[in-house]
Amino acid sequence: MLPGTATWTDLQRFLQARDNLQLVTALPADARPLGPVRWDSREVDAGDVFIAKSGLETDGHLYVPDAVAAGAALVLGTESKAVVEARCAGSGLVLPAYLRVKDSERAFAQASALWFGFPARRLTTVGITGTDGKTTTVGLLTSILEAAHRDSGADGGFQAGAVSTLGFVEGGRVTDSGFHVTTPDAWNVQAALDRMSSHGCRIAILECTSHGLAQHRADEIELNLAGFTNITHEHLDYHGSLEAYVGAKCSMLDLLTDRPESVAVIFNADDPVSRQAVPDKLRAIGRDGTDTDTYSQRIGTHATWMALEPEVRPGGMFVRARGPGNRTGALQAALVGEFNISNMLLATALGYRLGCPMSAIEEGIGGYPGTPGRMEPVDVGQDFRAFVDFAHTPGSMEAALSSLRKILTAEARGGRLIAAFGCAGLRDRRKRGLMGAAAGRWADHVVITAEDPRTEDLQSICSEIEQGVASAARPADWDVVLDRAEALEHAVALARPQDIVVACGKGHEQSMCFGTTEYPWSDRLALRLALERLLGIAVDPRASIYRLPTGKGTESASI
Repeated sequence: MLPGTATWTDLQRFLQARDNLQLVTALPADARPLGPVRWDSREVDAGDVFIAKSGLETDGHLYVPDAVAAGAALVLGTESKAVVEARCAGSGLVLPAYLRVKDSERAFAQASALWFGFPARRLTTVGITGTDGKTTTVGLLTSILEAAHRDSGADGGFQAGAVSTLGFVEGGRVTDSGFHVTTPDAWNVQAALDRMSSHGCRIAILECTSHGLAQHRADEIELNLAGFTNITHEHLDYHGSLEAYVGAKCSMLDLLTDRPESVAVIFNADDPVSRQAVPDKLRAIGRDGTDTDTYSQRIGTHATWMALEPEVRPGGMFVRARGPGNRTGALQAALVGEFNISNMLLATALGYRLGCPMSAIEEGIGGYPGTPGRMEPVDVGQDFRAFVDFAHTPGSMEAALSSLRKILTAEARGGRLIAAFGCAGLRDRRKRGLMGAAAGRWADHVVITAEDPRTEDLQSICSEIEQGVASAARPADWDVVLDRAEALEHAVALARPQDIVVACGKGHEQSMCFGTTEYPWSDRLALRLALERLLGIAVDPRASIYRLPTGKGTESASI
């Protein structure tokens, strides 16, 4: 089926086949072409399909009259037709054709996939999920496939596209998706897959978040490969419990294609949650696990892929990977942190399953420049090292700081670790103390500061982090500096030669939320400017656009 050729009848039959109709009623003008699918009434044009979704903050059914006034020809929702008709009548409007569905989120994905002609079926699809390391693994795998494509020629079948935190990737070019979520809504996911297919891609890589999976944004993808990084404490504010969060992550396996000969699942044997949850989920959905691979940094785990001879080398990490049939590869990556060895192994295992030769895997990993905002070095000539990292969970904080501590210990030069970070407001409060405790264990000095406080009191958030820092057996020294720009300046002012300073939590992000407003912000720029000020280097005057509230209702100095 070509994009844009589906009819209303096709939609009704597909929803019925997916058991997503509450009432089966014949639609008028059955052969009418299906219009583009929208969930935001402000984007509706004449002839479009409007799907009323119920979100965390609003109910899309309230906006049906707006969508009808804008020209929606077909409306889908979970409310009864009589209720929706009455709401439209209250605005002097007549409800057009209406289908009552069981689940609007699923219907949105189903209608979007139908409209685009199921583009995933024209591609080999790879889903990558986990708490930490998803974006780096997507980047590594994309680089591997680019190397394989170059080495094999135009018809080698390795041309790939990706949807990740950083945006859309095609042909080695990254474009900002314009969304503030890793997994865009179902319409834009399907549009990206269709664009990849039309541009000659053979492989599509999708970074899947727990929110995206729980909200069915990746439905109808029909995955060929599923890769798991790890599953640790995160997003419990949304999912409610660790069990529900694990369930959301493992629901990616529900997307596996029904063609068993083209399926493989790869998970981290070092992660106790994945080690149990992934096989349990496979059994629950009736798969025997024969196409399951594992990877491990620990000798003796009998994993499919093993990390041998790991080394921290100047400019990055080295590991010798051993896989099926004792096949080995020498992997050298410009990545900082031992945790990246797991990401390298997962990317290697996925690349191998996709048919990439080991030479291309080595070339791709060796040529990967690193993920923006993930252990990204910032150097303006200072006599100590500085990094920006996205660590914003207890697990990623533990991994990031312990890796930097190991570097300092290996160098035996008496260098100290100085970490600046905060925790987001209106999110899982339990992780604040856990992250503080991790910082207290591994850092020598902690600077606690703002990170998207939203409508919560910033001082209260910082106090909860302080309690975690103080709970460590040998707690680090710490300061609380509410203004993040001032906090980074304070952190670099504390540094001596041989020290490491790391700003955690914001990574690649370009804004910070105070109240309900997103203010322009970049840790990468802020840390660079703090270092330039420290060294007396002239600061870019454009930095004056970065102005944040202090948490007390006043403006801070620009960074």
